[in-house]
Parts: sequence; structure tokens; C-alpha cells
Amino acid sequence: MEYTTDVVVIGAGAIGSAIARELSRYEVDVILIERNEDVGGYASKCNGGVLCSGHELVPGSLEWRLTSASNRAYDQICKDLNVEMKRPGFIYAAQNDDEMAQLKEIHRTAILNGEYGAELLSKKKVHELEPVLHPNIVGGLLIPNEATVDLMDLTLAFVENAMDNGVRVLLSTKATKINVDPNRHCVTSVSTDKGDIACKFAINAAAIYADKLAQSVGFCDYYNYPRTGQYFVLDKNLPYMPKHIVNPLPTPISRGRLVTPTIHGNTLVGPSADNMTDRERTCTDRAIMESIIEDCRKLIPDINPADSITQFCGVRPAIYPAGWRIRAVDGCQGYIEAVGNNQGVSSAPGVAKYVSVLLGEEGLEMIQKENWIATRKPVRHFADMSEEERDAAIKENPQYGNVICRCETVTEGEIIDVIHRGPGAHSVDAIKRRLRAGMGRCQGGFCGPRVIEILARELGVSEEEICKNEKGSEMLVRVNRR
Repeated sequence: MEYTTDVVVIGAGAIGSAIARELSRYEVDVILIERNEDVGGYASKCNGGVLCSGHELVPGSLEWRLTSASNRAYDQICKDLNVEMKRPGFIYAAQNDDEMAQLKEIHRTAILNGEYGAELLSKKKVHELEPVLHPNIVGGLLIPNEATVDLMDLTLAFVENAMDNGVRVLLSTKATKINVDPNRHCVTSVSTDKGDIACKFAINAAAIYADKLAQSVGFCDYYNYPRTGQYFVLDKNLPYMPKHIVNPLPTPISRGRLVTPTIHGNTLVGPSADNMTDRERTCTDRAIMESIIEDCRKLIPDINPADSITQFCGVRPAIYPAGWRIRAVDGCQGYIEAVGNNQGVSSAPGVAKYVSVLLGEEGLEMIQKENWIATRKPVRHFADMSEEERDAAIKENPQYGNVICRCETVTEGEIIDVIHRGPGAHSVDAIKRRLRAGMGRCQGGFCGPRVIEILARELGVSEEEICKNEKGSEMLVRVNRR
């Protein structure tokens, strides 16, 4: 495989995908590469789906500027891209008077950051807003602009819209090195496990492995290490599901262990924040999971792990020394970093705009397209249709009448559609992320074999070749009987 392009964006997580979409506005040739078999990166797809407002960040900092700007922009972005987003708001719940004193400081920072709707809540008011809170909660702080989003659909929408505007996407393609001309000190190509991509500009949005790529350039003043976050996903529409995102006071390294009402009606409990050494470790730990329940019951006492339909562990990149690296690197023209970001999903649109400015300053000619496509064709979800819309969909395509996933009401027609649109869906998890088939109470016990069958048929491969996600995770071992 050999390609030539203007810009290579390395990493199709939230940051890289947003950058690819932003660059698709211009008469620039862009290739987005991702080492995994699907878009969403490694850290972004395991995010809790909260769009932070930036209220608690250092006033005037780059992190605050890009996060708060992104938060304001997301309403229009999600409208254009047909991504579901809600603004339930965020409540810090104080468990004693000392914590209320700390909330006054957070409130002050929020006001300095322009979060003028931030409101300190008395004990009476906080329990009126959230009756499910523990009786011992003595007060709180409301941050109204905090939002939730269908995270996987957001990242996918960035990529689909970028592709509609000419961006090429290479999945299962691992960047191994950024090559630099030693005499001119400029980027010449990106090496991958499938060949080289000649380019003049390389954007390092590789998250957990960003430091490895930076070392190949000959410039790296940081290193990444993994911070795992473990979650419970609880069943839908539980009587103790909060109306707002409920949060304890933040810790020095994270927002703490939240209780989040998701876009689709589930309740998300967690995450933990545990510094590790193995960048690929994504297993849950019983003791940590039990501690998450214990902590979150101090916020909402009725939380019950028996209501859990699944648990998972995500790995997000921590960086030392701490701090964002959204920058063009002196001494290597064309190399730009977009790393060190602990609010990647929340700040993605702002980071993308900032990177586009850096590219222009680095010498890339940024001519806007006259025919740039701002919107994305929506994914048709049978579960969200009215009876009339369902009848019309079935008449148009009878496969929409064949329900494959009963828990989430996902049809064969929908599955076929997402297999063939945009970057494509080539695994069981890719179908799950797009349509939620397998995300219900039975966790794929009913629909799993049928999803495998449809994937094999549509991709023209045997059922034994269909993976849960990456190669090596094949769902079936061998044919048992016909």
C-alpha cells in the first residue's frame, strides 16, 4: 500500500475524527488512519458520553478556551450531523459542610469561566431537583450546560461527514513512524504496517501511543501512561435514574465517580481512575467495581449492581508532565500534535479548529470549498419510528420488518445499511456501537448469531471469520453441524 496526500491524521478517536471533518472544509487532500478495525479510537469509544462545559478549568487557559467553545458549538454540530444530544445539566452533591465550602470555590471558578447559570443549591433545592439523592446530601452546585451525547454516533458522524467531503479513511492501519527529512527538518511521510503514506503534514492524535510517534520525529518531552476507567451499565428507566448527571466533588486526577443518565435511557455508574502500566489492559476488577458501587451509593442509595446489564473498562491516556500538547513542533515543519487532552470528546471541535489554524501557519494553503457538505444523512432507527414510518420503511424494504435484536428493536434492514455506509461496520461490536444490537438485557444472547450471519453474508466471508472486534476475537471456532 502506497498513498500520497497532503495531510495524514493519525488516530480516529474523537479528536482525530473531528480534525478530519474540519479539514474536509478545505481544498486539501486528507487521509485519516486508525489502528483499530473501527472508528472511535481506543479511549474515545469507552468515554462516558458527557460533554463537559469547561466550568472547572483554569480561566483563560487553552484547555478552557477550546472546551467551552466546543460546548457552545455542539448544539449546531449535533443538529447538522443528526446525532442525539441532551443537556440534563450537572449536579455536584456535597456530603458535608466542608464539601459545600469547596463547592463555593468551584462556583466562583465557573462564574469566572462564563458559566453564569451555575447555581449553588441548598439542601432543600438539591433534593427538589433530584429526589433520588441520598438524604445525607447537604447541598449542591448546578452546572446547567453539561450535556450527554450518543458518543459512538458522534465520532462516526465526524468520519462519515469527512468522507462525504473527500477524506479517505484507512482502518486496521497502524502508524509506526513519522519520517522526517534530516536536512530540511520537515515531514516527508508516515510509515504504517501496510506501507508508507507520502505527505507534508502529519497530525499526531494517537492518544495512548502519541509519545511513541513523537519519539520517531526526534522530539518528545512527555510520556503517556494508561489510566483505566471501569463502569457499570445499568438497565433502562430505573426508578432511581437521576434527571441530571450527579457527581461527587472532583479528585486531583478525575471528576470522580459519576451517575449519568445516558441518551438511550440506561444509567452509567463510574468510572474509576486507576493509573496503570499496561496500555492494553481493559479487564474489570471486582474490588474496584465494588468500590464504585459503594461510592456512588453515597450519592444515590438505591443503586443496585443487580440492575447491571454489563460492565466495561476503558483506557484513557494520561500524560507526564501533565498538560495539553496542541501545537506545531518547532524544528520539524509539518508535524503537529493534538495530544495530552483529558477532555478529548468535549473539546474535539475546538481542537480541530485550532489545529486547522496551526496548519495554515505551517504553510498549508487553506482554501475553503464552495460545495462543502455540512450535514450528514441520518441513520434510520426502526425503534424511533412512528407506526406510519415503520409501515413505509417495510414497504420500501421488507428487511426492515425482520427484527434481529428484540431488546433494542433493531432490524435486518438497519444492520445492512450500517455495514455498507461510511467507513463500514465489519464486526459484531461495530454493529453494536452503531445500532445497539446486543446492548440490551440479554447482551446479544438472542441477536448475536443472527448478526454474525448477516455480517458474513454482506461482507462475502465465512461466519468463522466474523470477529467481535479485532482479528483474533473470532466469534465462532468451527462448523459443528449444518
